[in-house]
This record gives sequence, C-alpha cells and structure tokens, in this order.
Amino acid sequence: MTTIKPSPKLYSLTTGYSRLFVDLVIVFFLVPFASFKRNLTLLVSLVFLITLLLGLNTLALPKRIILSLRFLAAFGFIADVIVFPNADYLTEVSSFISHSLYSIFLLIVIMAISSRIYNEKKVNLDVIRGGICIYLLLGILWFFFYQVIMFFDSNALSIPEGVSHSSLFYFSFTALTTLGYGDITPNNAFAMILTNAEALFGQIYPAVVIAKLVSLYNVESK
Repeated sequence: MTTIKPSPKLYSLTTGYSRLFVDLVIVFFLVPFASFKRNLTLLVSLVFLITLLLGLNTLALPKRIILSLRFLAAFGFIADVIVFPNADYLTEVSSFISHSLYSIFLLIVIMAISSRIYNEKKVNLDVIRGGICIYLLLGILWFFFYQVIMFFDSNALSIPEGVSHSSLFYFSFTALTTLGYGDITPNNAFAMILTNAEALFGQIYPAVVIAKLVSLYNVESK
C-alpha cells in the first residue's frame, strides 16, 4: 500500500505575525511623512526592507532559497536608494527594478500567509493578526504596482505639485478603503483597472475573510 506524502507547504507553521504586524503599523504611519520630507526616503526604504525580511520569515522554503531571497531583497533595497548623478533615467530604472522585486516578494508573502490562514483549524489572536497583515500588505503591494505603472507612463496618475511619488502610498490606501478623496486620480486605462481592482479587494477581503476569522475566534473563545 502506497502512502501519499503531504504536499510541501509554502508557509511556516512556527513563525508568528506579531513582529510583521508591528512593522506594518510603523510603515503605515511613517510613509506619508516621506511625501513631504524627502530626507525620510532612506528610512522608509529601510523599513520596507525590514518588512520584506519579516515576510520571508513566514515562508517554509529551503534555507538556500530563503538566503537567495534575502540577497534579492537587499539588492532591491540598494536599487531603491541608489541615485545616479546626472543620470535621472538610470535612477528611474533602478527604482523600477526595486519596485518590481518588492511586488514579487509581497505577492509570495501574501500567498503564504493566506494559505496558512485558510488551513488553520483554530483561530487565535495571531491568526487574526495575520489576516490584518494581509490587508495592510495588499495596500503596500498596490503602492508598488502604481510605482511600476508610473515608470512606463509618468502621467498615469495625477499627483499634486510639490509632492513626491511616496504619496501613492496614501492613494493606495484611500483606494483600498474606497475613500476616494479625488486629489490623486488615475489617468490611463491600466491605472484605472488597478485602482478598481484594489477597491474590490478592499471591500471583499474585510467583509469575507476578516469577518469570518473574528466570528470563529469569538465562537471558540466562549
């Protein structure tokens, strides 16, 4: 009789989400200041790197792969902060590479945490934190998506004068929460599609996933 081996899991069963949750809260409050104070850009990039490294800790992959991903995350950080004197296009290309890498990393982490939460048999506070982490990571993921679009079309999103591209972080969360203040607006089809998709995720995810986790937690705690 042949035994069926369980399929390898993308997520780690031992890593909690407390540190990632705290880091994401810091990111949420720190990044908007970088829209007006450019000297905070390096600090924001460093916090994004820490976010990626904490996210990688949630994966259950061979150590060599994790180590390679950490090197790629560090490369993304360097590409994000490096500035080429008198070569603005090279700086933009470097940032594009960084934002693309960050997007891929965040997609992997979101998939890993989602898989673990889906397969959890018991819901505790850490699982709920993981669910909230996914919601915050979605906002950050779309922030990088918008950055990638802006590389191909600098007018894809209208940004007020005197404000840096870091304001797209604010725009991402206003789209995710469907607030839509109207100060930043999409100007081409790709940006419009992305914005609509983020708004859909922002409505469906809390209504279905987080509400379910909280209700299961309340039932088990009684």
